[in-house]
Amino acid sequence: MQTYHIHIKGLVQGVGFRPHVYRLALQYGVPGWVCNAMDGVHIEFNAKSLAAKAFFQDIINLAPQNAMITHSDMKSIQPKSFSSFQIVESEDDKEPDLLLTPDIALCDDCRKDMQTASGRRHQYPFTTCLNCGPRFSIIKQLPYDRHTTTMQPFTMCEDCKQEFIDVNDRRNHSQTNSCTDCAVKMHLFTSKEKELLYSEADKIAHVVQFLKEGKIVAVKGIGGYLLLCDATSEKAINTLRERKQRPAKPFAVMYPSIEMAGKDVVLTDGERLALQSNGAPVVLCILRKQTASSICTQLIAPGLDKLGVMLSYTPLFFLLANAFNKPLIATSANISGSPVIYKDAVALDNLFDVADYILTNEREIVMPQDDSVVQFAGRQQQIVLRRSRGMAPNCFPNPFYIDNDIVLAMGAELKSAFALACYEHIYISQYLGDQANLEAQESYGQTLQHFLDLLKISPTVIAIDKHPGYSVSQYGKKIAGLRNINTVISVQHHKAHFAAVLAENKLLQLNDKVLGFIWDGTGYGDDGNIWGSELFLFEEQQIKRIAGLQYFTQLLGDKMSKEPRLSALSLLETFPESRYLLQPYFSELEWNYYQKILEKGTGIFTSSMGRFLDALACIIGVTAFNSYEGEATMRLEALARNAIYKPLQHYPLPLHNMELDWHFFVKEFLHDVKSGKDAGMIAWKIFYSLAVAVLDISNQQKITKLAFSGGVFQNALLVEIIQNLFSSSHELFFHKQVSPNDECIGLGQIAYYKLMQQQYISERKEHYSSLHQL
Repeated sequence: MQTYHIHIKGLVQGVGFRPHVYRLALQYGVPGWVCNAMDGVHIEFNAKSLAAKAFFQDIINLAPQNAMITHSDMKSIQPKSFSSFQIVESEDDKEPDLLLTPDIALCDDCRKDMQTASGRRHQYPFTTCLNCGPRFSIIKQLPYDRHTTTMQPFTMCEDCKQEFIDVNDRRNHSQTNSCTDCAVKMHLFTSKEKELLYSEADKIAHVVQFLKEGKIVAVKGIGGYLLLCDATSEKAINTLRERKQRPAKPFAVMYPSIEMAGKDVVLTDGERLALQSNGAPVVLCILRKQTASSICTQLIAPGLDKLGVMLSYTPLFFLLANAFNKPLIATSANISGSPVIYKDAVALDNLFDVADYILTNEREIVMPQDDSVVQFAGRQQQIVLRRSRGMAPNCFPNPFYIDNDIVLAMGAELKSAFALACYEHIYISQYLGDQANLEAQESYGQTLQHFLDLLKISPTVIAIDKHPGYSVSQYGKKIAGLRNINTVISVQHHKAHFAAVLAENKLLQLNDKVLGFIWDGTGYGDDGNIWGSELFLFEEQQIKRIAGLQYFTQLLGDKMSKEPRLSALSLLETFPESRYLLQPYFSELEWNYYQKILEKGTGIFTSSMGRFLDALACIIGVTAFNSYEGEATMRLEALARNAIYKPLQHYPLPLHNMELDWHFFVKEFLHDVKSGKDAGMIAWKIFYSLAVAVLDISNQQKITKLAFSGGVFQNALLVEIIQNLFSSSHELFFHKQVSPNDECIGLGQIAYYKLMQQQYISERKEHYSSLHQL
């Protein structure tokens, strides 16, 4: 008989790992203990050699369904005596070195518990177990135990305590355990001062009745408040849009079941899996021509052919959606442009401007998170549009390791998310929104501090975007000054995009050439202009820009991204005979003013593919103004996807002299417009032409490995056409865990630093080699 120590790292806390080990220990009859620690799970036990190996293998091979193991080892240690096997108190004397468990959507077993009339959790809106419930959103410190979460104030009743210690119960050591006898209480308000004092069950019944009456109700979820209203009521939706100051941006729709959702949208296998996954994101799905539920599709998603579908991923939402039995609008409870509201006091102070009623609960949220959003392209290629609840904060599998340093990458200004590389892990924060306002900047700072406190780390390197005006970059410099961090690196925006997609696909140490197509809306270029259609070459672990879209005039800064008519006006500067197409979108005063600006020049130019597509969308009459980011291109995509005629002719976009010359493209495009060709056909031809350009450029460069990043590659139609155009002779690399939009910039900044490290090591080796030869 020997004593052994097992150490397991990864996502092993909050997933039932200790009960799993305990049950196996009883089966094997080995005495010892298991505990959570700052660096994972530790086990000590006595056994004979063969039994120890078998025990260890079963721990790994039969791990809980939500666990992810990154490292495991077993070694013999000095003999110890154990009388039985126990789950012992967690250790907190080490440095944190583990993955952080994300929030997990409601499991089928808990769903059944709530529907069992004789059960203790019948209709209980905070039912959880080892396999589901809040994790990341409620943890205050590591390791993960009830007293280190916001469940600490809730004392378990005797029945829950018995479940907690029962090795055969799926709530054995479930830190979020509660029931109707030791309940998390809800509070229903009709104003900040007036609470409606109903029973817990009656609160749900009244909320359902309010929704049936066309009211708007703010409900506290896992990561923050959601605004709910009847998705079949024109009046309710129009009221919500007016109050939320959101004229056209699409809303997500919550369904009580995937069966009901499938009658309104077409569901592929990939979409079904995503909807029913642990992360339970919003999934963009193609609308059916006729919807069974009579939802107001053109009010919910104006000008679009996809619907953001979500299932009721918390027990409370499950009860509400089931009782309502129709689709519900479910959108983040915030005032447009501000972060999601998650604190009860803030909700009561602010949300009555939008909601008629507010349903709070007493379980505190530590980490606010919006709902994650994904969609799928043709070959079931998942495209992450927003990475947040259920998906953040781990980057696993880790695509690379940073030696010695702890790197904080500040990310980008729009669709902001920071990243941290420490020890063997990379963490990417949840989506933190547009950093243009003070509330968002405060939320960013609080979230970053929480990560640093939780992981007990202090950065030694800070990576920032090269844009001099980004508040997150200025904040990074401020942190460096306050913490005496000497190494601050500036990374060009599009190089970070390229580095991120290289990293995700484990290409950073590749010897072959990789061609990078980085297409987005805005990024500060090395020459001081606004880049956005960049062609990069990755060779010998270095990134080199080899081309970009031919420049056109950048008009009035960020105003250009909000008004596609300005992009169109700039693009047609070299086609004066066609400017008349745009005059209906301007007053006479505006027209004269902008003509003078163009004549005088702004001195700033752009190669933005986002603005190029905005311009084309405006010219064919999609929209002259964006009421939300990317509206023109999203509507252009929907128009193209539904085109009756989809020709295989394309508008030319040749590459020469380090430029993609768009003049030929626009000339032929204008000919189609003036000839009265169908707008859907033209829209299709735009995206098909871009895909052909990718093919032509890769053939011209004789490179078969192609990587894609930037917000333009959120476009599922474009990705699908690219995939269909290329034969097996080419390898296409897209993002996997992170979004192609600016949420990937933090990861890319760390990856770029990794390339700098590799280059330094390579240069040092060459230096010593040359000295040796001398």
